[in-house]
Amino acid sequence: MHTDKAGCLGIECFDFDTIVDRRASASVKWDRFAGQDVLPLWVADMDFRSPRAVLEALHRRVDHGVFGYTHPAGGLQSAVVDHFRHHYDWTIEPDWLLWLPGVVTGLSLACRTVGQAGDEVLTCSPVYPPFMTVPTAMERTAVIVPLRQDGLRWMMDLAALERAITARTGLVLLCQPHNPVGRLWDWEELAALAELAKRHDLIVCSDEIHADRS
Repeated sequence: MHTDKAGCLGIECFDFDTIVDRRASASVKWDRFAGQDVLPLWVADMDFRSPRAVLEALHRRVDHGVFGYTHPAGGLQSAVVDHFRHHYDWTIEPDWLLWLPGVVTGLSLACRTVGQAGDEVLTCSPVYPPFMTVPTAMERTAVIVPLRQDGLRWMMDLAALERAITARTGLVLLCQPHNPVGRLWDWEELAALAELAKRHDLIVCSDEIHADRS
């Protein structure tokens, strides 16, 4: 698909050429290696300006001038329901949606909801660090099973996962697509994991925050 220099598609334009210097903006991404000759690619944080439609919506909210506690904006639930139906052929109900401020909060809530203090949470490494640290913070035990390589790509080691399951195991934290190895788990892999979870009566919490970019 062709775009012009500004990345224009239809009526919307995305500027992928202008360099935005974020080093003096309290940026977590850039501050970690401040003063070093390092290109910080350690976190999923882009340096492109937000789309015009997003900026305009934020300006309208700022111009209102009052920032109190709010409910999800009108139409947000229906937008999510429509998105799932259109992109995934999955019909969900609005009251299934629970609005959280981020992935780590979701992982924490899943750990606290499943089982009791001292129970075990399975995950595969290498993985986004909170997958390994959140269970401990939530009074659970993180059981970390390494991914394996078949010479071409990273894969879940289902046999090792099953060997790691004990009577205290209640939750599996899945990253799909997997961060940082870049794998989008295929249908057969997910079906095998689902069968394993069903057979051992496990709950799977799937972080799919990057799924729409896959």
